[in-house]
Amino acid sequence: MNLKATLALIILAVASIVVYLFNPFSNEESKQPPKPWFYQVSVDDMTSISIDHKDKSESFIKTPSGTWAFDWDILIPPSHNRWGGIAFILGGPQTQRDLTETTTLIENPAQYGLDNPHTVVRIGLTLDRTLEFRLGDKTTDGRHHYGQIIGFPQLFLIADTWGNVLARLATEPPYPAWYIDRPTDTISEINIFPKTEDASKDEGQLNFKRQRNGTWEITDYLVSTESRPANNDKWQKLLPIIKAPSGVDVAVHKVEDRDYSQWGLGDNSAAVEIRFRNQTEQGTTYTDGSLLLIGDIDPSGEYYYGKSSEENTSQPVLLFPKEWVETALGLYDDIPYAE
Repeated sequence: MNLKATLALIILAVASIVVYLFNPFSNEESKQPPKPWFYQVSVDDMTSISIDHKDKSESFIKTPSGTWAFDWDILIPPSHNRWGGIAFILGGPQTQRDLTETTTLIENPAQYGLDNPHTVVRIGLTLDRTLEFRLGDKTTDGRHHYGQIIGFPQLFLIADTWGNVLARLATEPPYPAWYIDRPTDTISEINIFPKTEDASKDEGQLNFKRQRNGTWEITDYLVSTESRPANNDKWQKLLPIIKAPSGVDVAVHKVEDRDYSQWGLGDNSAAVEIRFRNQTEQGTTYTDGSLLLIGDIDPSGEYYYGKSSEENTSQPVLLFPKEWVETALGLYDDIPYAE
């Protein structure tokens, strides 16, 4: 092949690439407009959240420390596993499309189920502002809800999954595991760990375990790995007290540096672990648990400082009732063995 032919082929190849990448003859594709936002608010502006879903409701409030808690007399924090990210989700979703192209006003709310919405969410904002939105009927494909912000006429399509996440806050509130007062027959195991000088070397553990026949056995690992039967009468009187720390309060909502030593809380603290049967949304049964660290007694003498051992989050300093702490830790002094 001569030089002229080679150059011609090279020029043709380059021209083909240019046309492919920068085709001057093609019509410029119109860019799709961005999906509109249902609403947008800053997480920092939020001060409270309330959700009504059918006959269920729940409310949350931002504490002075900037954390979130149930809006009760005692500001119990929600479970981090369930709550983490909820405030950002509530910052506002993008919608599938804005129906104002064809409907500028919602003249008949009943047409979209917005006259009696199944979900109503109110978000309190700084400067005494409030944002309220409603979710009505599902669309015919079942993948979206009709949505409206109170005070505005626009109609939006909101993803069904987003609405379900919010509704679940009311139907299945995100209680922390240690807060729930579970039926006694769901408790499967309790472990008592005494305070120690060196947690890595101390093998102290008092284990109470439910057997398949419903009886309980006790293992004191400081003495032996062999278990012994529990005195059923004594244990059945103790279990309702130990299974959950009823009457917990909150001393400090957020510890910025995560140093809990001033409350006597650390790796060498005494601890109580409560294990229980739980169930997934699909109905699968599994064993879950909550490990609670116990620190110094508080100045009132009615509580002990404590915290959940849940990792990767800044846990609040809790106040555990004296009766619960001393009943649980006192088991080492009077182990309820069967005679």
